[in-house]
Amino acid sequence: MPSCHRRLRRAMYHGLARVVLATVRRLPQRAGRGLCRGLARTALACRPRDRAVARANLRLVFPDLAPDGREALLRRATGALGDNVHDALNLDRWRETGYREVADDGTVAALRELLAEGRGALVLTGHFGCWELLGGFLADRLGGLTVATGTIRNPPVDRLVNGWRRRAGLTAVPRDGDQRPLLRALRAGGAVAVLLDQNTRVGNRDVPFCGAAAPTPAGFAKLALRTGTPILPVAIGRRGRGHALTHLPPLRPGIGTGDAAVDGLLREANAALETLLRRNPAEWVWFHRRWPDGTSPAEGRRA
Repeated sequence: MPSCHRRLRRAMYHGLARVVLATVRRLPQRAGRGLCRGLARTALACRPRDRAVARANLRLVFPDLAPDGREALLRRATGALGDNVHDALNLDRWRETGYREVADDGTVAALRELLAEGRGALVLTGHFGCWELLGGFLADRLGGLTVATGTIRNPPVDRLVNGWRRRAGLTAVPRDGDQRPLLRALRAGGAVAVLLDQNTRVGNRDVPFCGAAAPTPAGFAKLALRTGTPILPVAIGRRGRGHALTHLPPLRPGIGTGDAAVDGLLREANAALETLLRRNPAEWVWFHRRWPDGTSPAEGRRA
């Protein structure tokens, strides 16, 4: 049972989340995005550990970029994160307008072609752009979407977030739980989205990502190999006042479910995610400790 201090802290964060949510939803779009950008920049200024993680990640991925260039990229990423948090908090509003300011490069058509094969489809993505908006858009266009997602450690906040996900047509499945709901969704001919770009410490395999060995969840590859489900790498990014989807060619699981097959598919998946990241580095979440502690740029390039 959580301690009294922990319960009090959870209640405080839940109350703060509800206040921020209500405030942002009442503001005009321009003012709301400005507020969220300011909050993101303030949070970065007040959290030296997160700044250090982001700078280390940028050095690893862009070792040839000058320090002032990496700092400029970090500032853009912080501002973009604020903008995208604002749009995620307003997911209901985007849904009510039919996502009219979200452009599709053919991602939905590509997914429908894969779904027509009868094995379901896996949407491979990461924390690019407004990933909550991506989920809502795909759920709207495909008639639903199952998402393997993390559980927020504050239960009231977790329920709050999953409430707007359900209204958008998303079925959230804890990524550290039973895979059977994902398997059922695929066998029913549905689409399942997996965000594979974070170190979740759940059944990981060390696989190269941006030149450095990165713990990568093996369950995704095992599920794809077991079912023969095709995989479509997808991302979303800002375009003008709205957003745009982009996708890469599908990945096709090979034969077998042994370690070599799992590692091979994870390498392909991470390579696709790296391509999407490098196309739009200002909208990836650099503040996450993606690589193990102590990984230096030099070590990463030898991995």
